[in-house]
Amino acid sequence: MTSAHRTRWLASTLLALITLGIVAAPAPAALAHDNLLDTVPGADETVTQLDDVALTFSGELIDFSQASFAQVQGPDGLFYESSCSTIDRNILTTPVALGEPGVYTVLWNAVSSDGHPISESFTFTYAPTGVEPGLGWDKPACGNEQSRIQPAKASPSAAPTTEPPAAETPAPVASAGENEVASIAIPLIIAVAVIGAAVITATVVVRQVKKKKHSRLSADGHTDPKE
Repeated sequence: MTSAHRTRWLASTLLALITLGIVAAPAPAALAHDNLLDTVPGADETVTQLDDVALTFSGELIDFSQASFAQVQGPDGLFYESSCSTIDRNILTTPVALGEPGVYTVLWNAVSSDGHPISESFTFTYAPTGVEPGLGWDKPACGNEQSRIQPAKASPSAAPTTEPPAAETPAPVASAGENEVASIAIPLIIAVAVIGAAVITATVVVRQVKKKKHSRLSADGHTDPKE
C-alpha cells in the first residue's frame, strides 16, 4: 500500500468512527421532558387532614404567568384551593381548605425546564374526623382571585315579608239597659220632629191667610180692627 493510499484509508476510517460516535451518542439531557416523581397526597390515598397538595418533578419548573399550577376539585364540583400554586425549584405547592368528605381530583399543569408543558390528574379520598369543612369556590384560584365566589356564602334572595292583617276591633256591644233607652229615645225623637214640622207648617199657613185677608181689606178701604 502506497503512502497516498494509506492516508486516504486512515481518513475514511476516522470519518466513519466519528459518524458512528455521533449516531450512538445519547440525546442531551436538556431535550428530555421533566417527569412527576412524587405527590402529597399520593394517588388513591386516603387522608384525614390536608393543608397543601405538593407535586415533586424531576427538574426545575418554569414559573411563567401562572402556567404551572394545580387545581383541587371536590365531589361537589367546586374548587378548594386557598390561593394560587407556588413553585420552589422543582416542587409545586398548592394550599387547600377541603370541604365535605369524599373523593377529590387534583388536575395539574406544569412547564418543564425545556419549556414543554405537561399535565395529568389523580384522585385521593378525604375522610376527616371532627374537622369543620371548608367552603368551595366556583372557579379555580389561579387566574380567578378577584372574580371567583363561594356559592355557600352567596346571600339568599330575600323572601318578601307579609305582615299579618290587622285584627278587626269588634264593635262595642250595648248592654241591655242601653238598648232599652235607645228603643224609647228613637220613637220620641221622631215624634218631636213630626210635631215640630207640623207647628212650623201651621204657622206658615196662618201667616199666609192673614196676609191675604189684609190685602183684601186694604183694597176695600177697611182696616181689620184686630190688627
